[in-house]
Amino acid sequence: MKIIVCTTPLRPAPTDYPPFGSMAIIQALRGAGYDPIFFDIDGFRPSFAEVIERFQREAPQVIGVSAVVSTAYAYVKQLCTALRKVLPHTTIVLGGNLAASADLLHRFCGVDICVIGEGERIIVNLIHHLEERKENFDDEGLRQIRGITYLNPDGEMTFTGYEPTIPAAELLDPDWTILEEYSKIDNFITDPLTRRDFAQDPRTREIHRAGKKMGTVLFTKGCVARCTFCHRWDKGFRQLPPDKVIERIRYLMDRYNVGYVQFGDENFGSDRRATQELIRLIEPLDVLWQVAGVRARTIDLDLLKSMRNAGCVGLYYGFETGSTEMLKVMEKNLDLSHNYNAARCTHEANLFTVYQLVLGMPGESPQTISDTIEMVKQSTEFLPDPPYAYLSTNYIQALPGTPVYEYARAKGLIGPTLRDEEEYLLQISDINAADDTKFLNFTEYPYLTVRTWRFRLLYEATVHWARAGSQIRRSTQSRDPAGDFKKYEKGGYFNRHDLALNPYLLCLFYPVRWLPIWIWTLASEFQRSPFSVFLSRVAALLTWKFRKRTSFRDYRSLRQIMKDVAPDAKTESERSMIPLRLGR
Repeated sequence: MKIIVCTTPLRPAPTDYPPFGSMAIIQALRGAGYDPIFFDIDGFRPSFAEVIERFQREAPQVIGVSAVVSTAYAYVKQLCTALRKVLPHTTIVLGGNLAASADLLHRFCGVDICVIGEGERIIVNLIHHLEERKENFDDEGLRQIRGITYLNPDGEMTFTGYEPTIPAAELLDPDWTILEEYSKIDNFITDPLTRRDFAQDPRTREIHRAGKKMGTVLFTKGCVARCTFCHRWDKGFRQLPPDKVIERIRYLMDRYNVGYVQFGDENFGSDRRATQELIRLIEPLDVLWQVAGVRARTIDLDLLKSMRNAGCVGLYYGFETGSTEMLKVMEKNLDLSHNYNAARCTHEANLFTVYQLVLGMPGESPQTISDTIEMVKQSTEFLPDPPYAYLSTNYIQALPGTPVYEYARAKGLIGPTLRDEEEYLLQISDINAADDTKFLNFTEYPYLTVRTWRFRLLYEATVHWARAGSQIRRSTQSRDPAGDFKKYEKGGYFNRHDLALNPYLLCLFYPVRWLPIWIWTLASEFQRSPFSVFLSRVAALLTWKFRKRTSFRDYRSLRQIMKDVAPDAKTESERSMIPLRLGR
């Protein structure tokens, strides 16, 4: 059976994060005796005509589409609709987080089957079924395969339930030769000095590191938390054995001259014993490494110092908010003391960091923003550069499979029909998290007021840094010239923001800071919005105080709030969508 597995464009430009999901599917199929082809559309970025011509020429019986994020919906619809026309008898299977919108994909995109969750076992069971079926559509046979959705003969969407999670010890080691054969390996084995975290560390200038490359490794899978805005399928948290991770690093060192490693984990460090063992094993390798995702409550100064001594240069936290009320809505399962402790300890351990913040969740208000500003002030006043060099600040994006998305549906911000949901997914397609032109306003405040919050946060935190923090910095740290943030483009690994203003000039205008904040907000909104939309938002701002409005006072987990108001499911399709809408 001829099978092609393809990626879809994840962002406007390719990233250096390998397509581990697609690689695992290919490896699982190979282990079952199949020989699938990999078409890395995300990596190569061919024209759409070239994509369709390639599929038409290959004429596979099965096409597996990897759609990791919901912002790929527009491309997926265009791709699958075109494939259905030129290859009417080919079975189109889709996996990834976009499958949380399975009903739309089946009805509007021509997708035959969606794979829900980890696909390694599911795809093998499905291909066996497709190969052995005796009729064109075997509803009874499909119902025996866990982890899939499809439209049954009555036109109702059927979800067969979740396949059990794969134990950590059974997860496949990534086969990098797949990328050598079918993709651009240089997309994923890259120059580490284009990243600020590595470039600012003086150890990168040691002679024996010259010419070394950077590769990506996973130490864990999943997360111990279930943040109500988080869009992912992995259930729970799994810790890979440290010795296996070291084997993966050694492989990259030997094959690709890797001397720098980025850990692409969501939740590095929650297993303290395994983390200490990894630190012990990685130190003799003499590689430099950074960690993409760490929970603030899992670290302390001793651990961070041992990480630094073992080659770590930086780590990144999801602080998200400085409001205790918003932490409950987000279901972060930590308190502000963890954020403050992580900020101080990371600085004392001489590790680079970025604090990720999310603004505009349901219940956000000027008071909760003030709380977040206060947290940012205290967490950045001792840093060598202005706060905006260490902040990734985004407005909330509602993605399927999250309580935030269901809240948007319940409040009418996303219409009640599947067509309404599709219209929203088309609007947010092919955008970065940094793009706040499409965010939904979940708050009771005018859109333009909400738009001022990010600039206000950056402005006030920067002024505090320039004033109160100068003495602190002089007494605690001398600046390393290699760490000059101006050498690196804003955005980068996260959505960092450069105000393009001298911090001390901001101090001059601080007594009337509302003026530059509103001038910037209105000017940027005027520039990027249609004139009619701009006028309607200004009108909404001017009349806001005279309008009747309701206040958000239910500061519980948004997941629990949505369970309390969930409508009754009347059809099999609606019942099948419930576990997908709830997420894992």
